[in-house]
Amino acid sequence: MLSNQFLVLILALACVPLLTDARQTRADTPEKAPPHVYVDVGACPFECCTYRQWTVEKSTTLVDRPHGTRVIAKLSKGDVVIGVTGEVISTPLPVKADRDVPETPIKKGDIFYVLHYDGEGYWKVWLRGKLEQVHESVVKMPEPKSEWWVKIKDSHGNVGWSLSHRNFAHQDACE
Repeated sequence: MLSNQFLVLILALACVPLLTDARQTRADTPEKAPPHVYVDVGACPFECCTYRQWTVEKSTTLVDRPHGTRVIAKLSKGDVVIGVTGEVISTPLPVKADRDVPETPIKKGDIFYVLHYDGEGYWKVWLRGKLEQVHESVVKMPEPKSEWWVKIKDSHGNVGWSLSHRNFAHQDACE
C-alpha cells in the first residue's frame, strides 16, 4: 500500500503540467481572429437605418437565403414591402493599432479586425473575440468587402432575401 506522502507527491507532480499549460494559455494565446466570412445577424448598417415598410426602387428577386438561388418571389418597382431584418456579410480586414484607441480596450500594437461600417462615423470591429465600435476620426479604417442582405415580406406574404444595395426606399428613418 502506498503511503499518504507518496500519493500526495504523485498527485502534485501530475498537476504541474496542467498549471504550466494554464499559464501559457492565458499569457501566450494569439489574437482570436474572426471567421474568414463574418455574418452580423440583425445588422442595420447606417445611421437612422430601420426595418419597416419600404418601397421597391427597381425590379428585385427574393431568394431563399443570403446568396441563395431558389427564387421565392419577384418584386417590381413601386411594390410596398416590409423590411423584416438583415445581415451584413463581410470579409474582416486586420489592422494594427498605432496608438491606444479611446473609449475601447484597443491598445497600441493590438491587432483588431474591421468588420463593416455601423453608422454615425463608427465601424464595427472585432478584438480578441469581442465586438467594439471605433470612430473613424480616431483610426483610418480600411473598407472590407461587405454585403447587406435584407429579409423582406411582400404584400402576398412571401418572405425572402435580397441584397439591399439601392433596391429599396425608406430604409432611413431620418429622411
